[in-house]
Amino acid sequence: MQRGTNRELHRDFQEKSLRGTLVNNLTKEIESNLNNDQFGVDALAQAVGMSRSSLHRKLRKLLGISTSQFIREYRLKRALEILRDENVTASETAYRVGFNSPTYFNTCFHKFFGFTPGEVKSKDNNEIEGLISYESNTNAKSTTKKNLLWLIFLAPVFLMALFYFFSPDAIENIESKKEEFIIDEKSIVVLPFKNWTGSPELEYISDGMTDAVISRLTKIDAIDKVIPFTSALHYKHTDKTIQEIAKELGVANLLQGNLQISGNLIKINLQLIHGRSNVHLWSEEYTKEWKSDEIFKIQSEVVEAIAKNLRATISENELAAIQKIPTKSKQAYSYFLQAEFQRNKANESTYKNAIKLYEKSIEIDSNFVEAYTSQARVWSFGGLVWGIFDERIAWENTKRLLEKALEIDPDNKEVEEELYSGYFYYDWNFELVEPYYQTILKDSYHDDTPSLVADYAIKTGRYLQAANAMDELLLIDPSFGVLFCFKAEAFLFLDRTDESFDLLESTNSLYDDNLWYLRASAKHYFYLGEYEKSKNQLNEIVTKFPDYPPILMWLNLVYAEMDGDQDEVNKHLGELFTKYNEGSSGSPAWFIALYYCTLNDYEHAFEWLQKSYERHEVEMTWLREEPLLAPLRNDPRYNDLYEKVGFSSIGLPIKTSSEIYSSK
Repeated sequence: MQRGTNRELHRDFQEKSLRGTLVNNLTKEIESNLNNDQFGVDALAQAVGMSRSSLHRKLRKLLGISTSQFIREYRLKRALEILRDENVTASETAYRVGFNSPTYFNTCFHKFFGFTPGEVKSKDNNEIEGLISYESNTNAKSTTKKNLLWLIFLAPVFLMALFYFFSPDAIENIESKKEEFIIDEKSIVVLPFKNWTGSPELEYISDGMTDAVISRLTKIDAIDKVIPFTSALHYKHTDKTIQEIAKELGVANLLQGNLQISGNLIKINLQLIHGRSNVHLWSEEYTKEWKSDEIFKIQSEVVEAIAKNLRATISENELAAIQKIPTKSKQAYSYFLQAEFQRNKANESTYKNAIKLYEKSIEIDSNFVEAYTSQARVWSFGGLVWGIFDERIAWENTKRLLEKALEIDPDNKEVEEELYSGYFYYDWNFELVEPYYQTILKDSYHDDTPSLVADYAIKTGRYLQAANAMDELLLIDPSFGVLFCFKAEAFLFLDRTDESFDLLESTNSLYDDNLWYLRASAKHYFYLGEYEKSKNQLNEIVTKFPDYPPILMWLNLVYAEMDGDQDEVNKHLGELFTKYNEGSSGSPAWFIALYYCTLNDYEHAFEWLQKSYERHEVEMTWLREEPLLAPLRNDPRYNDLYEKVGFSSIGLPIKTSSEIYSSK
């Protein structure tokens, strides 16, 4: 007990020391650039030798605030000091501490301190002194937060006890108030723009414009949360209210719009709405010629206007990224938008359509990075568990496209992550991927296909790291359903099965139309022993979606075996044999091996594991963690496969059978 207490004290000391050092370094740099209203997050991160995302993450952990919030609050505290000690106006003070708008300064000052700049002279000096000292104010702020949390906790308890028999509405109001504390004001979802062109075949343009605006918004660090396009797409045909959408996504603001085309002109009407109050904040109409440079100009103007209305400062580097023109060809961009529209439907026929359209786009503009990246994703996804493209062909095309994209844009993190994901799944190159994984743990960025911080982490035994990474991503996008499945999977391996089950149960109704969620949860329920729930998910997939890869054949097979339906067993096992004989991707040999494991027929299981290895099937990356393989771990044949796949190359020992659900 004493040893644990000492560790906690040591950890607390280290955290306080780190916080103090970091705060001192940051405040020193801000003070040196106090009156420079262009000194923002990028400049501060560079000055202290950190990446923007790394600094953001550290401040969130240590102080509970974003980098932009840290800068703003320091400026406000210096303003308070100046107003107390000198005889100056609020406007003059605003400019001296780096605010280029006195009105915005007054608003921020009052919101932060609870009184206006004009009231400073009338305040007690001791009260102001406590607010000026950054370290003490940080602690005071922490104490205030703790008191606020106690207030949030105790007030509802007290009121619920008081009004339990008298006013149910009071309880509902309390819950509504609590939500206000967890939704950041600088958060937004851009709902899919409505296609008002009169031509359904032009839907790809309205979707493409939505995606482009979202992509540019994510480049602004001062906006703390932007819901990705794939998640916003779920609300394209929704009948939910603005308030319901805002609550589900955990955002304060929503952008709605429609797109019209007349001749060679494109017109976009937009309105920004505050989610909780449904108050209209801003609206604008943009009309340009349907030319690539004009289209991109609309996109950047829209993003700059949104940022302005959210009071989010755009740095010089961010502005350059927002205004960047990805291609100068109208036709190349048109093909790209059509390809993206097909890709987002995510099935075999639309993937093949998308590839052809991306190729047309690249033929016109060979430097169009986004076209290379998106086409690479189609090839990569299609060669994995869905079994659409031949694995080796899929990886060859993926790697070629990504390497070309990096040649054009060497600093593109999105492209780099996709490439390293391929090194893991297709090459099993643990020695190459492991250092990269450690790098992105320290300097993460939001990725809508988090294969390494989720899948790689779990498959190499870093369950808690995977769960924590999912928590961070869910703060950014709580509508990304498959993240809940990754987290539930991590909980399963941490032997927190009740939490794993509860997490799926709490999210099922939200994602019953999402292919990725249904597939992952069907498999996960199986491992939890919740077979009927797994069958329900499986039925949802086969009735709603056209593709039928080996993983679904395997689930059908094991349930047919459980039900004692030999005809169905023969049917589904035959399907897997056929896929294997055809050389299909989707890892059919792997799933045949798992089927034999459920029968305790380990000789046949090893036979098919060997075949899976020889085919270099991507599901072999599950070799270390797959629960059904636990009885095989002491067999020399398993040891041999373990070495060949490459787990031991990064120092990962074979797990014993008893460790399969052990907590890390």
